[in-house]
Amino acid sequence: MKRFLKTAAISAGFALTALALLLTPACKKKQEEPVLAKATLRITCWEGYAEPYVDAFKQLVKDKYQLDLDIQIHNPTDQDEFFEAVKNNTADLISPPIELPQTPRFYSFTAGNEFVQAVDVANIPNLQKLLPVFRDDQTAFHNGKRYGVPYNCGPYGLSYNTEVVAAAPDSWNILWDPQYAGKYTINNNFPKVNVWITALALGYQYDDIFDIKRLDRAKIQEKLNVLAQNAKSLWDGSANPDEFPQLALATDWGFATAQANAKGGKWKLASPKEGGTAWIDAWYIGAGAQGMTKILAEEWINFMLSEDQQADVVKAQGVTPAIADVGDRLSAEQKAAFHVGDNDYFSTVALWRVMSEETEEAFNSMWEEAKQHRQ
Repeated sequence: MKRFLKTAAISAGFALTALALLLTPACKKKQEEPVLAKATLRITCWEGYAEPYVDAFKQLVKDKYQLDLDIQIHNPTDQDEFFEAVKNNTADLISPPIELPQTPRFYSFTAGNEFVQAVDVANIPNLQKLLPVFRDDQTAFHNGKRYGVPYNCGPYGLSYNTEVVAAAPDSWNILWDPQYAGKYTINNNFPKVNVWITALALGYQYDDIFDIKRLDRAKIQEKLNVLAQNAKSLWDGSANPDEFPQLALATDWGFATAQANAKGGKWKLASPKEGGTAWIDAWYIGAGAQGMTKILAEEWINFMLSEDQQADVVKAQGVTPAIADVGDRLSAEQKAAFHVGDNDYFSTVALWRVMSEETEEAFNSMWEEAKQHRQ
């Protein structure tokens, strides 16, 4: 009997202790914390376009949609990977050059076999903040509907090491100056950009460089061969900032120059008198993204057009944001250097255009021939 009473007392004690624990704030909070539904967003984008913003976006989704979001990121080195990602439905979002889905090789709008889909502009209110030149660019539209949303813009620019090149170069022809042979790097996997700068160096105008029929192919080939032959290196994806201390000149999207300077380099972007070309990278949603996945993709696009993320386009990437105003998040010097809000600037450069299949094939062939001259 005493043993029974003792056992009962112990059992009652455990029960009271358990009850007390359940009534403590910590346990109460744990009990009330909901189990969130899960979602996944697959993003194929250039390096640096997504990774720094994942945590903030996950929190946004958690607060707004009560979803536990998994973001899967793939960084390509070639634009072909963007097309393959939406063609094979391995990405919900891609960040290619804005004209890519319209180009013959990557055409994505064949009726009944679309690879990208129109965005619901009502879900992207920050579209209203776009700089007019980006907002009105029809490259992102098909049959009157918006498919692509501009994210950032930058040059295929000429950068120079101020510790080696004393005066700012005023012409693309500096790349053919014998004293810089073996002291510059140029792109490899976008053949057209090297054809364009070679044509500009020869005196061709913007309306000429996007059409092989308006160019003297043999004349350009001869000069292009020298450009490839004398380059210290060719880069895919983005130039290598770790190589910059060994160089005098570089062609660059803008990213590597910013990274090289962050590591102590003293590089600047030149303004060749012949002008230059500028790319726009845009967000596109793959045709396979449906339901909540599409909504989350549009939420991501809107998030990336917010002032904080757009200011970071300058700070982290060293290129131009797509929106017109980022407030006081950048200095006056930064805004001027990266043409923030300067709509008129973009009339002085040639934004990349959709080219014919004949022209694309010709430029690819010309670059392959040029590389044969490398030792």
